[in-house]
Order: sequence, then structure tokens, then C-alpha cells
Amino acid sequence: MKVFSLVLALAILCVALNFAAGLSVFVDLVSIAFIALPVFAAFVAQGFKIQGIQVVRDITIQVAIVGMLIGLVGILQNMSDPQALGPAYAIMFLVVLYGFIVSGACSLLSANISEALVTPSIGQRVLSSGLWLVLCALAMSGVSGLFAFLDLASFLIFAALSLAILGTSSSKWPKALAQSLPAAGFVGVLIGVIGMFQNMADPKSIGPAMAISLLTLLYCNTVSVGVKLAFPEIALEKSPSQFTYLGFVLLFVMLATAILLLSFV
Repeated sequence: MKVFSLVLALAILCVALNFAAGLSVFVDLVSIAFIALPVFAAFVAQGFKIQGIQVVRDITIQVAIVGMLIGLVGILQNMSDPQALGPAYAIMFLVVLYGFIVSGACSLLSANISEALVTPSIGQRVLSSGLWLVLCALAMSGVSGLFAFLDLASFLIFAALSLAILGTSSSKWPKALAQSLPAAGFVGVLIGVIGMFQNMADPKSIGPAMAISLLTLLYCNTVSVGVKLAFPEIALEKSPSQFTYLGFVLLFVMLATAILLLSFV
């Protein structure tokens, strides 16, 4: 019954999207692939058992956030064509829409799953997390090249946050990193936002500050998802609402975009 209801809801949503702006506007194969491959990796980690739904539920919002941040870095690397910004932002937000739908559906479906999560073999751990890292590398390379995603200040902030989490948490390291890194990434966000406000009079100085915000958050979520795929048994642990977290990230993205646009006025 739940599956039928979800299929029916999806069909109605497609009709609504078609009336809103045409269904083709909401279809992007690259964004679909970016969500679909981690879903596949989650089921690899669970030996293609139904418990994979629980792992998908736990990672999909973060996967969507990583996709959005990669897209945003690509947009910032190609600001020379203002007319292309609108379509580029639309595609960037599509991955969030897909992730939101998949995560919501898995949240509903996982409510009736009573089977315990399967402890994966070493091969499954390596394959599932490896698929995720390869996907991220390919996406970054395709958007603006891997070097655009390398920033020493962001990496040092990420390293400091990771060490602080590992040194103070009473949990085992996979659980500590997977659950704490996403929220800790907002330390980098705040550092970058402060830098952006301090340099609004000089648009050229805003870029490095924005890079710290985006890349620190990107590093934290990328590693968190990789750890969750390698150690899916932590998926059942209670954590802050993924949807609330997504709301804060979207708020930051809109704020960063507004600051960037105002700097050119």
C-alpha cells in the first residue's frame, strides 16, 4: 500500500510540474545520475537487501547538498556569462529536489523495516565508498576541474574540525565523523561569510572567502557520506533532522549568492 501511494503521489507531482513549467524543465540526467549512483552504492553496502533503503534515507540529503555545492562552485568559476546563471542555478537545485524526494520516500518506506542492518564485508565497504568518491571526483572534474575544489585554508579547517571531533567524542570514530562533520562544516561557512562581508567593497576578495565557505562544507559532507557508506550500521543511530540541515544549507547558498550579486552593484 505504501509503495502504491508513493507511486501515485509521484505521478500527481509530475502532472503538477508539467502544469508549472513543463516536465522537461525538471529533468536533468546528470542530476539524476548523481543521486542514483549513491543509492546503488547504499544497496551494495547492504548486499542488495531491503535494509539498503535505510542507508539511502540516511545519506541522500547530504548527497544532494554535495551535488548542489559542486554545481555552485562551477557556477562561480563561470560568472562571465550572466545570462547563463539562471539555467545553471535551476539545474543546481534540481539535484536537491531529487534528493528531497528520494529521502522522503525512503523515510516512509523504512518505517516498517524490522530487519537489522547487514554488516558489510571489507569488499562491500571499499566498493560502496569508492563509488561515491569516484562520482564526486568525476562531477568536480566535469564542472570546472579538480583543482578548482582544492583550497588549503578549507582543508586545514576541515582537518582541525575532524581532529576536534575525534579527540572529544566518546563514540567510535566512524559514528563520530559521520554524524558530527556535517554540522561542524558550518564553522567554515561562518568564517567564509565573515570574510565576504568584510570584503564587499572588493569583489575580487569575495571569491577566496566564499571558497572557504563552500569547500569546507563540501569536504565535511563528502567525507560523512563516504563514512556512512563504508559503515552503514550507523545509519540507525538517531541524528538531527536531515531536512532541517538542508534548510540551513539552502539559506546559506542564497545568502552567499546575494552577497556576490551585491558586490557587483
